[in-house]
Formats: sequence, C-alpha cells, structure tokens
Amino acid sequence: MGNKVNQKIKPTYAFIDAANIIYGTRDEGWKVDFAKLYKYLKERYKCRKIFYFAGVEENNEKQAKFYKVLQKIGFGLVLRKVKIFKQEDGKQVRKANCDVDLTFYAMKLIEKYQRVLFFSGDGDFDVLLSYYVQQKKEVLVYSNSKRTAREIKTLKGICFNDLKVLKPIIIRYKK
Repeated sequence: MGNKVNQKIKPTYAFIDAANIIYGTRDEGWKVDFAKLYKYLKERYKCRKIFYFAGVEENNEKQAKFYKVLQKIGFGLVLRKVKIFKQEDGKQVRKANCDVDLTFYAMKLIEKYQRVLFFSGDGDFDVLLSYYVQQKKEVLVYSNSKRTAREIKTLKGICFNDLKVLKPIIIRYKK
C-alpha cells in the first residue's frame, strides 16, 4: 500500500525515442497503440509529461496526421526534420538524429522529476542514464532487448524491461 502512495507523489516524466520503439516492436511483429501507451503511463506511473522524439518528413501527410493524433492524445512532440542521403552502396538512408534533442530535454527538465521512464536502448544514452543514477533518480528503461545495447542492459542502478512485457497492454490491433 505504501508503494501506491509513493507513486502518486513521485514526479515522473517519460522520454520516448520513437524510432527505437517503432522498429523494436516491428522487429517482434507488432505495433504500439499510442493511445494505450499514453493511458498506461498516466495511470500506472502518474506521468506528468510524456515526450515523443521523432523525425518529420516534408509532404508526408500520413505522418503529419499521425503526429496530430499523438498531440491530441497528449504527447509532447519534439520533431526534427528527416535528412535523406545516399550511402556509398547507393542505398538511401533516412535519419532524424533525435538523440541530442532527447538528451537536451531530459537534462533541461531534470529538476522537475524524480522518476524517469526511458524508451530507448541506444548505447549512447548510457552517459545520461548513469547521470540519472548519480542524481538519485529512479530510472526505468523499456526497449526491445535484442536491439538494446549491452551498456544499457548492464547499467547498475536502473531497471531494464524488455518492451514485450508491455505488449499485452499496448498492442495495436488491426481494425
């Protein structure tokens, strides 16, 4: 019972690396219902803010519509223009590079939360997550275990969760 009282008063923010979550669930054969995810984070963790970091492509109306839906649900969108370039092998690559934005927001707002839910398994976030631990923040990481860097999974002081533990709660069913 004491745990539930704590959850109500512990300021919690969530930071979602969109590419990591979208590709992480796609690799496992399912998609996230973002309305369910938002509801889960609000109800289970009492998240005050839920940020969604992603790339935005010019003239992509389907994507623009999706982002409007996310905004209506309540997500704080932080969007970066997608850059398209060719690799040496001629393959076209799309990159938004949102990691710096995510880190910037996480650090800028660090005094506002005591617990952080972090949706990414990118190894370059180990510095940020280590800093959270040093600052005595409660850190929960959700990511596809197969796509998560060893540095993240073995980081002392965080609670790592394979994203598939949320699958029954946040899966999107086809209409």
